[in-house]
Amino acid sequence: METVEEKVTILVEETRLITNSISELIQQFSQKEFSMPLSILNYGSISQHIRHILEFYQEFNFGIKHGEIDFDQRKRSKQLEENPEFALEFIRLIQKELFEGFVDIPIAIRVSTHDKNVRPLLASTSLRELAYCNEHAVHHLAIIKIALLTSFPNIIVGDGFGIAYSTQQVNR
Repeated sequence: METVEEKVTILVEETRLITNSISELIQQFSQKEFSMPLSILNYGSISQHIRHILEFYQEFNFGIKHGEIDFDQRKRSKQLEENPEFALEFIRLIQKELFEGFVDIPIAIRVSTHDKNVRPLLASTSLRELAYCNEHAVHHLAIIKIALLTSFPNIIVGDGFGIAYSTQQVNR
């Protein structure tokens, strides 16, 4: 059984791999391609999915500092959607915050329900919520991969891009 420190190392490394793969993807796009509306994404863009992923990590970092994570409070930055260089710098800042002294702590998480007026506060841990951010990112990377295959066949991503780690292990 892993120690808490080993679990932290594993999940922080997973976050590094995910955010680095996003950086590598962004670097392959022109500015126009990055934010181009695509019919396969219901006229959303790849950059909107990237923004969504990154703002979850941003909200995670913010929540850790303030004792409560509320993913619904994301900023929804237009600059992050429209400027690949800004997105790359944003990733570096997220990584810096995450990788410097991350520890597992108890944390409260505010969640949405079917009733917009009911938003319970649940007990969790920073490690569990980081795992959630990573799983959430992989889900959106899978959507991005579909868009890449149909709209940008020249863009190259790794074999595991957008594939859940549990699926990768089953397919080995």
